[in-house]
Amino acid sequence: AASVSFCVALDDDDGAMSGETNGHTNAASSVIVIKVGTSSLLKAADGCLHLSQLCALCETVSQLSRAGHRVVLVSSGAVGAGMIKMGITPGPVKPTLAKKQALAAIGQPHLMRYYEDIFNTLGVKCAQVLLTLENLSNRTQYGKAKNTFDELFEMGVVPVVNENDTVAVEELKFGDNDTLSAKVAALVEAKYLFLLTDVDGLYTANPASDPNAKKIDVVEDINALDVDVNSGAGSNVGTGGMVTKLTAARIACAAGCQTIICLASQQETAIVDAIAGKQVGTKFLAAKRSARGKKRWLLSVPVKGNVWVDEHGAKAVLSGMALMVVNCTKVQGNFGVQEGLVILDENGAELARGLANYTSSAIGDVLQHGDLRNEFEDDEPFVHSNNVIVTNVETLAKSFVLHQITTYGSVGDLDSDNDSDA
Repeated sequence: AASVSFCVALDDDDGAMSGETNGHTNAASSVIVIKVGTSSLLKAADGCLHLSQLCALCETVSQLSRAGHRVVLVSSGAVGAGMIKMGITPGPVKPTLAKKQALAAIGQPHLMRYYEDIFNTLGVKCAQVLLTLENLSNRTQYGKAKNTFDELFEMGVVPVVNENDTVAVEELKFGDNDTLSAKVAALVEAKYLFLLTDVDGLYTANPASDPNAKKIDVVEDINALDVDVNSGAGSNVGTGGMVTKLTAARIACAAGCQTIICLASQQETAIVDAIAGKQVGTKFLAAKRSARGKKRWLLSVPVKGNVWVDEHGAKAVLSGMALMVVNCTKVQGNFGVQEGLVILDENGAELARGLANYTSSAIGDVLQHGDLRNEFEDDEPFVHSNNVIVTNVETLAKSFVLHQITTYGSVGDLDSDNDSDA
């Protein structure tokens, strides 16, 4: 398989950034991102790859490609494949970062060899694309990565994506392939993101331990969910779990991508059925006003901290306006100027993400020892309107009247392609 790795600085051409749209309305030619987890690819107890499931997955991708869809496969399993290759049995303690990076380097070509052989048998060409969070958080590299995916689609090649673990440092790692798949979905302007796992959807609690757990079919508002998802990673060599899937769904939905959590063992019918509009797994509805241009890229910027805002700040952010410093009530984390943060309402619900105009220490010190209004003007923006992307999908999918927002003049900023870095 061809190998593409974005782990060096690329040139300054911003490529396709200015042409980003979310115009996929025909299901017959949709961009589809499929993420498959480690537990679905490996038979940990037997110390081998789950070949029947791997073959079924490749067959599904092949059928979708022949039907005219452009498919991206985000595949976990490199570390687990490396452990199989080295004869290492998974234990209760996860490997250190350095060991995981070494195992990933061993396992990635081993896993890709299977993908190459199976896809070749099916008459499909595949390419290996290794990404780091730094690649997508750097806007130039983001544009180059998008250009590469576009060219692969034009050539009829299926990109097989994984994180470039060998060179990724801890603070610049996606952390899990659920998040990676969501950011790739935003990058390629996908219409569907399928998160294949070992459960058939999102439940109100862990169905393995709670007999009263109920499956949720459709999610319109992630902030309104009342679920217990604190069950940890899906496998002892994986890094995901239901928490990361909710994070991924929030990112993808804000980019206009419908997200479906479903069983990997049923993907042969589940994916086709979901595209046809049938109920499969748990469906997270996409934002009706999806992010475009720079705002889409903001979804890929690593989060360095949180800021809580008062009611006026929340209304401003949800209507596409700037967040003023005086509307901040609390900061958390360690972020610098033009670094990413999550904007939360007074109850801790995520509203948006953006780039800070001030450091966390500058705002935190004033909040701790005085009143922000004594140090900042009322119209001093903490996050500029061009640097805010609303991630509270419920507010995008429904009328802003639900939030008693009376200023509609700036709603268009949600779709703005204005690339000002002010």
